[in-house]
Amino acid sequence: MTLLTKVLLGVVLATQAGTWRSSASLVEIDVHPSTVTLRNTGTAGATLRKLAGRRMEGYGILIGARALGTDSARYAYVMLRGDGALLIKKRNGAVTPVVRDWAPYPAIRPDDAQGRAENQLEIRVTPREVAVSVNGTALVTVPVSEVYTDGVIGMRLSHTVALEVRDLTVAPSR
Repeated sequence: MTLLTKVLLGVVLATQAGTWRSSASLVEIDVHPSTVTLRNTGTAGATLRKLAGRRMEGYGILIGARALGTDSARYAYVMLRGDGALLIKKRNGAVTPVVRDWAPYPAIRPDDAQGRAENQLEIRVTPREVAVSVNGTALVTVPVSEVYTDGVIGMRLSHTVALEVRDLTVAPSR
């Protein structure tokens, strides 16, 4: 099953029995080759298994992406970190404002002694808000006006993170 394709350099990507593995030596964005999108409402989610990487480097899901690989790229993203913290941020060209800064949450499984962790991340977009859940627990809700929601869905990894992604799903609202 081929799920993702490389957009930026510094990527090792291998498909494996319904999962994919990726590791980044630079910041990396991987997107679905058929350009899976949300059209302002819906849900994106995946099981993210961190295999290696520094504790303070993030990994997660991006939504609302447009013009990836260009100087005018724009998207929003939710990242998890090895200390059990979560961040919501967006990019508009070279500008990357923080929507919700790194904060720890008990529902996020931190790295174990080997630097590994597994978390299920879900982003639900409604006409009014974006709600983020980890491992079935609602953690953060932000007004939809604070992030980009209409565009490509993908994964975002920082620097030395090696990640296995399973059950990447994108579903429109009903």
